[in-house]
Amino acid sequence: MRSKYLTLILLILSVFYSNISFGSGKIYGKSQTVSKEYKKYEICRLKKVEVNLKDGKKDGYKCIFKRQLKGKDVTVMQPSPQCQSSFKCKREDQN
Repeated sequence: MRSKYLTLILLILSVFYSNISFGSGKIYGKSQTVSKEYKKYEICRLKKVEVNLKDGKKDGYKCIFKRQLKGKDVTVMQPSPQCQSSFKCKREDQN
C-alpha cells in the first residue's frame, strides 16, 4: 500500500516538473538562417509573342513577359510560337 502512494507521488511530481524542460531555446552566436540572403522571385505573365527577324529572315519567336511588380519586361527567345503563360522570374532591385 505504501509503495502505491510513493509511486503515485513520484508520478505527480514528474508531471509537474516536466514543464521545466519545455523552456525556450537560445541561439548563441550568429544565426545562419538570418544572415543568409535569399533570392526573391515574382510572377512574370505572358504579354505578347512577336516574330524575331534577323537580316530580313524569320529567326524564331520572342516571348515577352510582363513582371508582376515594376520593372523591365522579360524577353525569352525560342524557335516555336508556343510560349508558357507565366513563370517565376528573379525580382529586380527597386532602389
